[in-house]
Amino acid sequence: MQTHFTDSQRTLPNIQIADEVLRKCVHCGFCTATCPTYRLTGDERESPRGRISLIQHLLESEEVPSAATVANLDHCLSCLSCESTCPSGVSYRRLIDQGRELIEEKYQRPVIERWYRTLLAWLLPRRHWFRRALIAGRWAKPLLNQFGKHLAPVGALSKLIPEKIANETEMIQPGTYQAEGQEIKRVALITGCVQSTLAPEIDAAAVRVLTRHGCTVIVSEPSGAGCCGALPHHLGKSQQARKMAEANLLSWQDLLRDEVHPLDAVLMTASGCSSMLKDYPHLVESNFSNILSLLVNDISIILNVLFEIKKPALRSDHAPATAIVWQSPCSLQHGLKEKTAPISALQTCGFTVHEPRDAHLCCGSAGTYNLLQPDFAGQLAAEKIDRLAETQAEIVVSGNIGCITQLSKKSSADKHLPVIHLAEIIDWATGGPVPKAISDNLN
Repeated sequence: MQTHFTDSQRTLPNIQIADEVLRKCVHCGFCTATCPTYRLTGDERESPRGRISLIQHLLESEEVPSAATVANLDHCLSCLSCESTCPSGVSYRRLIDQGRELIEEKYQRPVIERWYRTLLAWLLPRRHWFRRALIAGRWAKPLLNQFGKHLAPVGALSKLIPEKIANETEMIQPGTYQAEGQEIKRVALITGCVQSTLAPEIDAAAVRVLTRHGCTVIVSEPSGAGCCGALPHHLGKSQQARKMAEANLLSWQDLLRDEVHPLDAVLMTASGCSSMLKDYPHLVESNFSNILSLLVNDISIILNVLFEIKKPALRSDHAPATAIVWQSPCSLQHGLKEKTAPISALQTCGFTVHEPRDAHLCCGSAGTYNLLQPDFAGQLAAEKIDRLAETQAEIVVSGNIGCITQLSKKSSADKHLPVIHLAEIIDWATGGPVPKAISDNLN
C-alpha cells in the first residue's frame, strides 16, 4: 500500500519501521478470517486491515486519536494470528505497538480508565505487591462485585481473584538445580511476576521434570531483575517496558556471558513472557538483547531434545493414558511460531492429544485484555471452551498462565475440564505429583 509521510517524518526511526511494514500490506483480507474481534463484530475497523489503516492515518496526520479510533485499537488482543495468516509477511505487531504508544502520548482517557490502566501497569509486575493486593481483594470481593455491576473491568478483576493464594514459601527459590545423572543441557529458568504469584507450582514442576531428564536448571532472580515488561508494553507504556527490559538485561549479563558454564537456553514457563523476551532487540538495541533473544526457547522444545537422549520413564498408573486437549497460547503459536513441539512432548509421554477446532483463535486472556475488555474476552473464552469440550478430552493443557487462568475461571463449573500447564502434566506423567488442578477436581 502507498504511504504519504513527509520528508521530515521519514527521518524518524519509528516512521521508517512503520513505512516498511505498511508498504508490505496489500489489503488482501486474509487476516480478517483469523482475527477474533472481526469474527465477533464483522466491522472492518475491528480487523487487522482496518486497524492498519487507522494507525497509518494517525502516523501520517499526527492528529490526536479520536475516541472511536482508540476503542478500535484497544479492542485488538495482539494475538498475532494475523501475522501467521498474512501471505505478505506484514509485521502487524510493530504497527499496533506504535498505535498504542500514540494513544498513550496524545489521547486523554477518562479519569477512572486512566487510573485503572496505570494501576495495572504498576501493580501486576510487582510480585509482592500483587500478592498483597490479591489477599486484600479476597476480603473486599463483595464490594468489588458491587462496583463491577457499574464498572465491567472491576467485575472482571474480581472474578480473577483466586479462592486460595499460594504462600510465598511455595515459590521456587533462586539457585542451581543439578541434573539427575549426566548433564545433557543447561538452562536458565526466569521466574515471572503474575505466574509465580498465582501458580508457583508451574515453575516447581518445570524444575523437577527438567532435572529428572538430565537438564541443570539455574533459577534466575538476580538483584535488579523483575517483570519482562510485556504487561506495560501492551498497555502502550513503552518507556516503562523499556526500563524493565534494560534492568533485566543488566542483571542477566553475567548469566548470559558465562563461558565456563554456557547456557543452552533461557526459559520462562509463561509463553507470553517468552515471546516478550524474544522480542527484546526491538525494544532495547544491545548485544545482550540479541544474545538473549537467540537463547529464548519454549520448555517443550528442550524437553523434546532431552527425550531423544533420555527416554522418559512413564508412571504405571492412569496418567499417561489420559486423553488431553492442547490449547495453544497465541504467544506460543503466533509470537514464538511454535506449534508442534508441545504436542510431540505430550505424545512422547503417552498422552492422546486432541486439538480443538479453530485452534488459532485467542481465548481472550491476552495479558490484561480480559481485565480491560471483559465483554470481548468473555465471548472469546466461551467460544474456546465450547471448542475444547467438543474434543471430549479429560484435561485441558496449555503453556501460558493467562490462558490457564482465563479458561479455569470460565470452565470452573465443568468438573471434567481442569486446565493445567504443560510442565505440570509431563512432570506428573514421569513421576511427579498430581497437578493441583486435577487433585482439586477429584476432591
